[in-house]
Amino acid sequence: MEPMAIEKIAVKTLRQEVYEQLRDKIISAEILPGESISLRELATKFGVSLMPVREALWQLESEKIIVIESNKRIHVNQLTAKEMEEALRLRVMLESMAAERACDRRPDEQIPALERLLKSMEASMERPRIYMRKNTQLHFSIYAHADSPLLLGIIEHLWARVGPYVYTHAISTHSLSYAMKCHWEMVEALKHRDKEKIRNALREDLESTARLIIPSLEKSNGNSSSFKDFAEALTRERP
Repeated sequence: MEPMAIEKIAVKTLRQEVYEQLRDKIISAEILPGESISLRELATKFGVSLMPVREALWQLESEKIIVIESNKRIHVNQLTAKEMEEALRLRVMLESMAAERACDRRPDEQIPALERLLKSMEASMERPRIYMRKNTQLHFSIYAHADSPLLLGIIEHLWARVGPYVYTHAISTHSLSYAMKCHWEMVEALKHRDKEKIRNALREDLESTARLIIPSLEKSNGNSSSFKDFAEALTRERP
């Protein structure tokens, strides 16, 4: 008799669990750029010892998502307008790739679930933090079907850099209404497996975000970058 084949079971470490929860809090702007982070407070909130929190923070620091200063002050990294421009350009390129791949691979039953999520997002537009969490859920529900863990990981990293600024600089009734229009177009394109339409809807969504964030960052740090530079770069990169 042949020995029974047993697959290894992946066990998520405590450090990884803390890391993912912290990263999600940063993406959804529950922790803002420049805001101090207390090691002990985090350990108490998560109900764990200091070590897994410290290890999670080291990982976030290595990814330049947070800064640990010599005086032990810990805070979420802040971006210049130039860095934001670069991050958003990469998001357009990589998320377009993920969305197009998802068009070929998404299961039929995903569309009704995404449409329910969109309606839930519309109902939460006056509660920005809840909207932000649902917005993250929508995008990554689509990108997950790209079937590319490496690509998904890079996109998650970019969201952790950009996400808090969407909340602080780009959340308004008008901007959310326009974003919802783009989101409905994305899901409609996914439904019909229309790669060009989903790419264009995603690009419009991110361009509208850049239009609000980049000029605001320019004023605060005097960087020479501009939304015009960003838009021109995207035009050059259009397929």
